[in-house]
Amino acid sequence: MALQTRITANQQASAEERSLMIKQIYQQVLERQPYLAERRKLAELETSFIKGKIGIRHFLKTLALCPVYLERFYENSSNLKFIENAFKHFLGRSPQNEEEMRGSDELLIRQGVGAMISALVDSEEYRHAFGSFTVPYWRKDKHESPSAYLENQLLGKEHAGQRGWGVPTLYWHELDLDCYAGHCRPVRVSYSRLRS
Repeated sequence: MALQTRITANQQASAEERSLMIKQIYQQVLERQPYLAERRKLAELETSFIKGKIGIRHFLKTLALCPVYLERFYENSSNLKFIENAFKHFLGRSPQNEEEMRGSDELLIRQGVGAMISALVDSEEYRHAFGSFTVPYWRKDKHESPSAYLENQLLGKEHAGQRGWGVPTLYWHELDLDCYAGHCRPVRVSYSRLRS
């Protein structure tokens, strides 16, 4: 489930405030707190952030390339589901349309995960929404259509893998799939639907 609270600090944030921000970043990006073994792998990154050597955006881009993130969201999912989760984690929203998905997919295929994540975190949208000192969080923006609103609401409440790792929200209801149980299955078509 996505973080829905705005957490902001400034460059002079204390070590305690930065530690709290790390927890919020993990909640938003990993959708949970890391296990002890994972924390050991992230220790150097955390220390750099707590000491103020790196900022939130650098922390996010580095975290996205860590095995902790890649194993959970990239290696076991389709490219499209990974892109949907990346939008959720780093921009605080679902992809708006198929064109946005295609552009991100092309970038992912041609240049890799790092380039795709950097495109999100270095975007004008990210800067406008979060600036330099705000942890990304789930935003409730205006939506182009009722289906975009529905997609955004469903993704914001979804736990990692809850609706599977293959079909992103943008497509599953268009394909008449039921993806709530962790695997997508065709929705049974009623006779009344067939007649209309």
